[in-house]
Amino acid sequence: MPSDSLLRRPHFLHISRHHTFDISTVAAADYDVDVHSGFMPPQEPVARLLGEYEAWEDLLDHAIGKLKLAGDAFATVQDREYIACWRQKVRELPIVDADPLYKDERALRRAHVVLSYLTHLYVHSVTHSPSCPISIPQSLSIPLVSVSRELGIPPILTYADTIDPSLPVGPNNIRSVTNITGTGDEDHFYMTSARIELRGVEALTLMRATLDETFLSDALTITRVSTYLTRLAGVIDDISALLMSVRQDCDPDVFYNQFRPWINGGTAHPSGWNFDGFAKLSGPSAGQSSLVHALDIFLGVEHPPHGSSESTENPTHPSPSFRPSTSSGMFLQKQLLYMPRHHRAFLSYLSKHVDQPKLKEAYNSAVDALKRFRDGHIRIVTLYIIAQAKGNVDPSSLFSSAAVQSGEEAKGPRGSGGTLLVPFLKSIRDNTSRTFIHRGA
Repeated sequence: MPSDSLLRRPHFLHISRHHTFDISTVAAADYDVDVHSGFMPPQEPVARLLGEYEAWEDLLDHAIGKLKLAGDAFATVQDREYIACWRQKVRELPIVDADPLYKDERALRRAHVVLSYLTHLYVHSVTHSPSCPISIPQSLSIPLVSVSRELGIPPILTYADTIDPSLPVGPNNIRSVTNITGTGDEDHFYMTSARIELRGVEALTLMRATLDETFLSDALTITRVSTYLTRLAGVIDDISALLMSVRQDCDPDVFYNQFRPWINGGTAHPSGWNFDGFAKLSGPSAGQSSLVHALDIFLGVEHPPHGSSESTENPTHPSPSFRPSTSSGMFLQKQLLYMPRHHRAFLSYLSKHVDQPKLKEAYNSAVDALKRFRDGHIRIVTLYIIAQAKGNVDPSSLFSSAAVQSGEEAKGPRGSGGTLLVPFLKSIRDNTSRTFIHRGA
């Protein structure tokens, strides 16, 4: 089944959970955004499902740190026998009705975590024919699809499944949900993502404060908005520093060869995975971070569909929010229809006051910080994936500005989200650069 047919309406991912959302305001509570944890859930997660669902937890306990990746040259005969026995237990597991979990959002999230990890462990513990879709046992697929439908997310491991805060929420009080390899490297990788999300809480606060100011146009308001944008640039730079800190305790070889293969999704297999009509769903990816999407939308960074003429457009054009109505401009206008009205008001506000040097400088500083974040992301991807795929583990040649600008290292490898890596990251970095308001704008 083609991947683009998976979300054909009326697919459950287009259906909200029990109610529609009011997008007429930017009140954090309206969007399940917490003032302390941002896009991360503010409640302490359910540590373990009980009752009839404990069989899922037991299977996960018996897999973590015990299963070997398919093709692991160091796997013994005993390892293979253990894997075969564990997989048989998965297939023989009774199909459990997930409906009783619907009453508790936290229990639903835990069920999605457990069932998703079990599915990835089941898939990646043996080799599969590239010509046939990988079949997922109904003991996993039926409850996973049911839980996913209720949560409104895909039935596969997601970025949000890999981390959870503990109470009280803070950068030093978070943990990885499940550590497949049992290594500190895997923990540090996930904790880096969590710390980025938590540092982003201030960014969300500054964006919300800025949007609240866009109904006024006096000099004092412009000064306040400029101050918010300047502070936002500083927060984005902090996020970039956190991103680069992944190198401190996560070895690229461990990442690439030991735990990254476990989280690959259906896009990593030529024929995808086969359960309930789903085939090529991607695994967890940084592209699933709501924080980064929020920064793009707030700053008006436009990412046209791959292959559009935008990629060759003159980069000296002003920010897409202020461009004349071209084909790419039409794309942005369509996206504006999906934004909360406060976001549309902010972009309109910028376009009306683009001649204010202080405001222009502050806006450009925030965009430039976002560009630096994306430069850093390219560096990390090059070190952790591209160099590993090529067998070049010498990082000294990977961090030059020329390598970052060209993105030549990534012609083939794909991310766990299924995209060609550096070409994709380079394109969104370049789109960010095009968002600058230039002097002649």
